[in-house]
Amino acid sequence: MPTDPILHEVYRIKEELNREIGGDMEKLFERFREFARQNPERMVQPKPKPIKRSKQQP
Repeated sequence: MPTDPILHEVYRIKEELNREIGGDMEKLFERFREFARQNPERMVQPKPKPIKRSKQQP
């Protein structure tokens, strides 16, 4: 079965990141937060969901 080059690259980056942070999830999330601060234009800004109001009974 041929290997998918995209998956191969994703796994390679995952392993590299894991080595850099030593498996520490807090360090990983700090990297995400720092990236978001430095690149706000690349972050998704979801639209707020409308509030469903129930019918009020008298």
